[in-house]
Amino acid sequence: MSDEQGFEGDIAVVGLAGRFPGADDAAGFWANLVAGRSGIVKHSKQELVAAGVSAEHANDPRYVPVSAGVSGMDGFDAGFFGVDPEEAALMDPQHRVFLETVWHALEDAAINPSTVDGTVAVYAGCGPSTYLMVNLMAHEDLFVKVGPEHLILLNDKDTLAGRVSYSLDLTGPAVTVQAHSATSLVAVCTACTSLAAGETDVAVAGGVSLLVQPPGYWYSEANRLSSDGVVRPFDADANGKITGDGAGAVVLRRLEDALADGDRVYAVIRGWAVNNDGADKAGFTAPSVQGQAAVMAEALGAAGVEPEEVDFVETNASGTVFGDAAEVAAIQQVFAESARLKIGSAKSGIGHLNQAAGIASLIKTVLALHHEELPGTLNFTAPNKQLARTGDRIQVPVEPSTWARGERTRFAGVNSFGFGGTNAHVVLEEAPEPEDEPNPRAHSLLVWSGTSAEAADALTERIAASTEPVEDLAYTLQIGRRAFGHRRAAVVKSTVDIHEDGRTLAASNVIEGREVGFLIAGVGEQYKGMVGDLYRDEPVFREAIDECSAIFREHLGTEPIADMIAERGAASNDLARLLGRTEETETAATDVVQPAVFAVEYALGKLLLDWGITPSVLAGYSVGEFVAAALSESLTLTEAASLVAVRAKLIAKLPQGAMVAVPLSVADLTAKVGPLDDIDVAAVNGPAMTVLSGPAEKLGAITDAVPARYLRTTHAFHSRALRPVAAELTAWARQNLDPQAPKIPYLSNVTGAPITERQLKDPGYWAEHMCRTVQFADMVAHLAAEHPDAALVELGAGQSLGAMFRGHPDVPSSRWSLLVSTLPGDSDPNETQFVLTEALGKVWLTGADVDWAAYHRGRGARKTTAPVHAFERRRHWIDPQERGENR
Repeated sequence: MSDEQGFEGDIAVVGLAGRFPGADDAAGFWANLVAGRSGIVKHSKQELVAAGVSAEHANDPRYVPVSAGVSGMDGFDAGFFGVDPEEAALMDPQHRVFLETVWHALEDAAINPSTVDGTVAVYAGCGPSTYLMVNLMAHEDLFVKVGPEHLILLNDKDTLAGRVSYSLDLTGPAVTVQAHSATSLVAVCTACTSLAAGETDVAVAGGVSLLVQPPGYWYSEANRLSSDGVVRPFDADANGKITGDGAGAVVLRRLEDALADGDRVYAVIRGWAVNNDGADKAGFTAPSVQGQAAVMAEALGAAGVEPEEVDFVETNASGTVFGDAAEVAAIQQVFAESARLKIGSAKSGIGHLNQAAGIASLIKTVLALHHEELPGTLNFTAPNKQLARTGDRIQVPVEPSTWARGERTRFAGVNSFGFGGTNAHVVLEEAPEPEDEPNPRAHSLLVWSGTSAEAADALTERIAASTEPVEDLAYTLQIGRRAFGHRRAAVVKSTVDIHEDGRTLAASNVIEGREVGFLIAGVGEQYKGMVGDLYRDEPVFREAIDECSAIFREHLGTEPIADMIAERGAASNDLARLLGRTEETETAATDVVQPAVFAVEYALGKLLLDWGITPSVLAGYSVGEFVAAALSESLTLTEAASLVAVRAKLIAKLPQGAMVAVPLSVADLTAKVGPLDDIDVAAVNGPAMTVLSGPAEKLGAITDAVPARYLRTTHAFHSRALRPVAAELTAWARQNLDPQAPKIPYLSNVTGAPITERQLKDPGYWAEHMCRTVQFADMVAHLAAEHPDAALVELGAGQSLGAMFRGHPDVPSSRWSLLVSTLPGDSDPNETQFVLTEALGKVWLTGADVDWAAYHRGRGARKTTAPVHAFERRRHWIDPQERGENR
């Protein structure tokens, strides 16, 4: 790839996954490499016979009893990918294993296919379907029942990439690449070209090769296989290769995109090249020194890297005498001036993985750069003749060694060559170190899910065991995982917090994209320092508060919000205060409390909207309706806040009054105390929840006769006592308000139903709202009937509105979990940020959408390694028929 061909930047490796001999995942593969453990297994004669090898063959000295397979190729989580079990049994296990590998690679990259911004491409290849040839074709009835065309679709190499794109709903190019043993690295190069050209935004590249065969193999000099089952790359005693099974995939992005999104970058692909030997060689399957040297030189040139800058080359060497020598000769030609080059081959421990060979080599080298450690090559004791010519200038490390970052940038190369002469080379560079310092919140929200409760619970333990920075782990789980029906969430400062009693929340009553409504509280539950930490920590919240403050300063000449954003004191558990019987005249003053509560709830609503929680309905209680009007954009913020300020000033001029809450219906109350002379019903909150408003001395007679709780207020709100200023408020509204149709429907306190166009156009509406009964019980009934599945998020301190919902006969207990409070009550010792973060988790648990990228905006969040989905595999396999079995 050259500049003239459209190269526009480097390519980041942001995710990877694989299954290799002796390793069920990439982490196990890396652990084996560093420990020097081989995935090649030597079998006893008994094991061979049990696996289907005849006793005659097992006892023959020419039969080499070793294998390099992967475990569980007969298993598949068909339900996860929406595949019918019968069809899964007919599908090539290469396709099935690769599907699972790609899913894990995308999860490792923290890329959710259903929410990714842009297109995702797939470039991959596999081997011929030995499952079709050995197992399925033995059943003649399958060709009759299923038909050859369908069997081919389920097993042909051509359908591999398309099947992945279909199963995961990926809309970028889906191209199956075939180049024999070079297949998967050619797929990587093709993906890089696509990304560099802007053809796609994310690319998955890799390959798979699984041979359905019993363990062991026949040795002959003609088949290039090792006579003793040992792979010795570059070694003087090398005598052949071993064929292994494997699958691997990497996720690639343009480096600038990856860095912008906080991706964990394993390594950077600086350059790549693919060529062919042509006819200038001994035969079709023979290697060409000139062809291999040319592809390495071209990739280095595209990368702008000098050969002397390269520290390590992961080779294609598989232990064959001629093949290893030809590759070493090509390396000697290209790196002739290098004085410190190291070379290696993962094939010494996993065998030659055919179409998956190149991706295994790439993953090894990428992980070596990432972990800053270079694994050794197994079974190397003395150099072959070709390698010996360079003395110590080109070395084969046999023990792992530190490969740390330093003053000079680390570079590596990866070779992969295939029968037919196709050669590929990739130049890798160490990943750039993150520049931005993270600015995490005090509490992190971990969210995870599973397709079953058991799967979700199993993931809980793996997350709790993670040692990654908890804020990075949270971001990765939020933004990089598809959410399933069984969900879990926990607000933590460390992953060990997950196991605290009550810390992990669970839900299975999930509705994808669940509707959300906002319940917006009135005054009465506010307290000093209620949102101080939100004001300091959340820029969107602070900006909204400051906007409100400027409006209130203009109208009131004071800072009514100051107490709310101050430091919070100790949580109150004073009984008199809870009963509303303390003297707090300054903080309870109408022209202080109402503007302050309006500002806090408006800012909280704006913050939740910014986080992607978009309500379909708003229901504000008393002052909360002004917030609803502003959030719905029926009134501008200036109009709504000014209305609150003017209203509060007018009320403040009136004689003081009192309000009490009575746990009775109006009918039951009057039956006990008689007519409510000079006392008004300020609110009907439920069938047996009534608020009365009037002169304090008149209410005293009520409280002496029935249970009642005084509210923390200075005036008799929503009563005739406010009528003297109604005309003045109406005149102001006529002059200063220009109501618009709400973008989000909201309910009227006056009627308990959605606000109407007629009400909006009436400048006297807000005076009626001030003086008349709050019909909150009717609002609850409307929400229960018209929005029965909505998650209702309460904006305000504590759970006062939620309690009214729980007490309403139209709200069954099954809905109570959908009532979410966002701020702690005064008696709640939990930090405000903790309660709000948990509220966000509860909303997500219901199935509602959250914009996690917005939630982390400006925080320097980074993706990291997080536990991936544990597939619930079942056996989907058709064994070959025994000879003589009826067909």
